[in-house]
Amino acid sequence: MEEAKLLSKVIDENSFYTLTKYNIHAEDFEAYPHVYSYVREYVNEYHQTPDYRTVVEKFSDFDYKADVSDNYAFLCKKIKSFSAKRKAVLKLSKVNEYFNTMSGEEFARWLKEEATALEAIALSSSSTATNYATNGAERKEWYNENKENRTLTYIPTPYETLTKWLGGGFELGDMTLLMAYTNKGKSWIGSHIGNTAHEAGFGVLHYSPELSKKQQVYRNDTLRGHFDNVKIRRGTLDNEEAYLEYLDGFNESNEVPYYVKSMEDLPNGLSTEVIKADLEMLGDKIQMVIIDGFNLMKFPKIGRDGMSATSRELRQIFGRHKVVGLVIHQTPTSAEKEQKIDEDEMDAELPVPQLTDYSETISLIQDSASVLTFNQKDGRGRLFIAKCREPHVGKSVDLRCNFNLGYITESSPVDYF
Repeated sequence: MEEAKLLSKVIDENSFYTLTKYNIHAEDFEAYPHVYSYVREYVNEYHQTPDYRTVVEKFSDFDYKADVSDNYAFLCKKIKSFSAKRKAVLKLSKVNEYFNTMSGEEFARWLKEEATALEAIALSSSSTATNYATNGAERKEWYNENKENRTLTYIPTPYETLTKWLGGGFELGDMTLLMAYTNKGKSWIGSHIGNTAHEAGFGVLHYSPELSKKQQVYRNDTLRGHFDNVKIRRGTLDNEEAYLEYLDGFNESNEVPYYVKSMEDLPNGLSTEVIKADLEMLGDKIQMVIIDGFNLMKFPKIGRDGMSATSRELRQIFGRHKVVGLVIHQTPTSAEKEQKIDEDEMDAELPVPQLTDYSETISLIQDSASVLTFNQKDGRGRLFIAKCREPHVGKSVDLRCNFNLGYITESSPVDYF
């Protein structure tokens, strides 16, 4: 059944390259290896799959299925699984013969080798790989999708220069690390990034385990509406009517979500299991995940090994769900003390954390596609590109920062080169 469904789907959607992507070959088909071979030869000669009527006419035993709704990953995995079982049966068919002809030691060694080989087959059947040598058609489709969907695969940053330097912004599926010294405003920068993404039409899931829910949503209001953050929290706004009118715009008509999970929503702490469950539940509604405080997460082990394992898993989660992952982490205070500048030297470049200040976060730096470091003093901010794919490592954007009124703007001239 699955063989017929897979081949029918490939023929109808002109997607033979998908079989290559999932490492499906003629020997993986029990009922239709001849149909697979015919379609492959046809594609090689005419660069498209044959019409289903042509295939049905040529092979009377082919049970064509119209409008197959199952996805390729499911069908290919099922076929690979059946293929692995058949290969296992063929290998074990010689057990009786070898049992009678081999010595006990030889038979035990052979059995062990076969068991190891069978395990490898089973493991390979559940994973996929891209064969660069054969997937030219797939790459053509990728390129055309890139041209059509570029604005849908990059999330802009709040700062025009940074967006340009990052090649269009944060790419879906990537992990970005934001590092800063303690109490310098890294949570404000992270919130600014999240709100800019949301205003651009991308769904956001914001974990803020250090703040209360009110504190986090009030920061969002300050960044968007420039309402005095202290006075919102105290209920003493001078422009109260404007604030209440502003809040009327946040209602059920807004289809793009911005979910906030703060400390009261995380009674058992924030872990990768929580993040996976939330993304599974929310599906494609989310394109950006913010973790404001990597050190506040629950790790599977105490110490550096636990942090490293969590970093690796976060990278996999973000890639699997095609979301931008923004992980915020504080740099050790000792590193800040080493880079303090004299009060009389405020014209000097504001020092920012360096990759060598990572302390226990080396895995985060390795796993992240981009690393941004930030510092702020007396309203002067500096956002530094410590790592990225574009040739702009070492550049920085100077910012004017008035966090209490929600103004974080570029003060440096825009330089794209």
